[in-house]
Amino acid sequence: MAMGRGKRGNEQDGKIRGWSLSLAWGDQPDSVAPYVPSPIPIVREMLDLAKAGPGDILYDLGCGDGRILFTAVEEYNVDEAVGYDLNSLMVKALKQKIKEKGLTDRIKVFKGNFFDVDLTPATLVTLYLTTSGNAKLRPKFERELNEGARVVSHDFPIQGWFTSKPDGDFYSFGSHKVYLYIVPMAYKKNASVMRSKGEEDRWSRVRRLFRSLDRT
Repeated sequence: MAMGRGKRGNEQDGKIRGWSLSLAWGDQPDSVAPYVPSPIPIVREMLDLAKAGPGDILYDLGCGDGRILFTAVEEYNVDEAVGYDLNSLMVKALKQKIKEKGLTDRIKVFKGNFFDVDLTPATLVTLYLTTSGNAKLRPKFERELNEGARVVSHDFPIQGWFTSKPDGDFYSFGSHKVYLYIVPMAYKKNASVMRSKGEEDRWSRVRRLFRSLDRT
């Protein structure tokens, strides 16, 4: 679950305007991750790395207390933020908070299994699940996300995908890791990019040799 606070500073982790988050996504029998809120500084790092902003439609899969939804809309001015969670109490409270803030036209939250959600409208997807949860979502991302969509995951990678970081797999922020992926480069990255120039030159010579043999 990729989650963050709606405003800077004045709300305690684990609560939204005084109501308890004692029951959450991870308490459901078909959960793919426990409920652990992302610290707000990490939420902002995730949105910064993904260059969230006007024109974006953000989907938070396992939205928990809605902190990424509110941060994305109120601080980064994304066009729309959509959250899914299995916990009916949390979703009910979130809907009330959205209404109180007058953001019903920009933030939508649904009780439901995000594996059944159509992700084609999303330009940005945020995650704080587990490695196995991300692996289950990977085929869905490859089927449904459009070119240029970004997927940003807190702490857990999408195995088999290439991150957008040129000199490593993840961005480090203290003890936290953030993985940024861009569709479709994350899973269609040309293997030659991973070779050094010398290796690529050698492979080019081999390919030319085989082509010349094919013509003879």
